[in-house]
Amino acid sequence: MDNTKIHTEIIAIGNQKGGVGKTSNTLHLAAALGELGKKTLVIDLDGNCGATRGLGLGTDWLGTFEALLGDQEPEDLIVRTDPVEGTDLPKNVDLLPARRNLEQFEDEYRRRNKFAEPSSTLGPVLGKLKGKYDFIFLDTAPNASAPTVASYRSADWFILSTEASKLSVDGLTDALTDIQAVREAGNAGLRLLGVIMCKVDTRTRIASNYTERIRRDFAAAGEMGAFETYITRATAIELAQEEGKTVFQTEPAHKVAEQYRALAREVLARLQSVRSSEAVAEVEIKPHGEMMEAADA
Repeated sequence: MDNTKIHTEIIAIGNQKGGVGKTSNTLHLAAALGELGKKTLVIDLDGNCGATRGLGLGTDWLGTFEALLGDQEPEDLIVRTDPVEGTDLPKNVDLLPARRNLEQFEDEYRRRNKFAEPSSTLGPVLGKLKGKYDFIFLDTAPNASAPTVASYRSADWFILSTEASKLSVDGLTDALTDIQAVREAGNAGLRLLGVIMCKVDTRTRIASNYTERIRRDFAAAGEMGAFETYITRATAIELAQEEGKTVFQTEPAHKVAEQYRALAREVLARLQSVRSSEAVAEVEIKPHGEMMEAADA
């Protein structure tokens, strides 16, 4: 990897409810962006090691546990495609893997640092990796573990993952509350980038109904809502998972791969729209400031 500094978007993907396609969305969105030439890193922050297993790795790699404790440099723990090591990751996608010992991270951290906050440990790790990737995705656990809380506190953006079901969609309200609480607790810049609707059965109208509900409710709350692209239920994803791969590696022409490609383009468009709006706002403010300085002189 070269030493050219690039702007890094840090995106956490999650939901406090399990079984909503969170890890699958993380890996496939990362792979779709990788296809577009974006350098992407996935950080596995779940003690169940979903992202690590999902990319075909066992759970004996050193990774997030050691990085968060400061025992090793994060750059030295990153796994890349390497025929010698037997690792075959999607194009332009790297991984900071997890082991089951991540579940004991908080206890171990407090044992070593009695008066420090374990959820503050991700920031320094990300600080060492920013500028090396276009995107860093944080794959979170479906609970309020220290690594999950750390992801909320350290991310620039949050993407919510949900199924097209009442219980899953109802849970998004709690997730919005969590995001607002994190903003008030210190990460004022955390913004919701959108909601991915996944495992959609296209034979029913329920997906469009829930998508419209999310879009309406989130707009009322001043947030970006559901992405236009949704991910259909497909056995291709499950078959790819059994091989420890993404559909981009097993069935790149499958309709689900195309859906993730469309989702990646939509993510890029939303980011570009926000950044453009911010740039315009800065230009509008600057002349006023210059006028004030001239008046003072």
